[in-house]
Amino acid sequence: MLYQKTNEYGVISVDNTFLNQLIKEALKPFEGRAWKANYKGRSQDFLIKLGNFDALSEQVIKESENGVYIRIYLIVRFGISLGAVTSAIIDSLADVLSNDLDAKIDDIEVVISGMIMTKGIVKREIVYSYKQKNDEQGE
Repeated sequence: MLYQKTNEYGVISVDNTFLNQLIKEALKPFEGRAWKANYKGRSQDFLIKLGNFDALSEQVIKESENGVYIRIYLIVRFGISLGAVTSAIIDSLADVLSNDLDAKIDDIEVVISGMIMTKGIVKREIVYSYKQKNDEQGE
C-alpha cells in the first residue's frame, strides 16, 4: 500500500497499480516514441520490435516521512523532446498526488536510461526531477 487516507466516507487506498495506470496515461501522447524501461537502458532488440516494453519496466515507488517518492525509467526514441516527455509525466503525477489525493510529494524522478538510435539502444542516465523543476521555478 503506497498511500491511504481515511475520511467520513471510508478509506481511500492507492497502490502501485494505480500509479502504473497514471504513468501509462501520461505516456499516451508519446506512444511509439517513449516507453517505460529498466535502469540499464538496454533490452533485447526483439522485445523492442514486438513492442513489449512492459517486460523491461522497472520503477521505484515508496512512501517516506517526507512524502511519496517515485522514480521511473524510460527509453526514448532519438529526436523526441526529453523535456516534453519528462514534464508531462512529472506534472501529471504531481497533479494527481498533490491536488486529488492531498499527498505530500518527496520527489518524482524520471530517468532517461536509454535512447533508441538506428543501431540500437544507447545507454544514457539523464535525470529530471520534481524538486529540481520546482527549485528552478522559485517555489
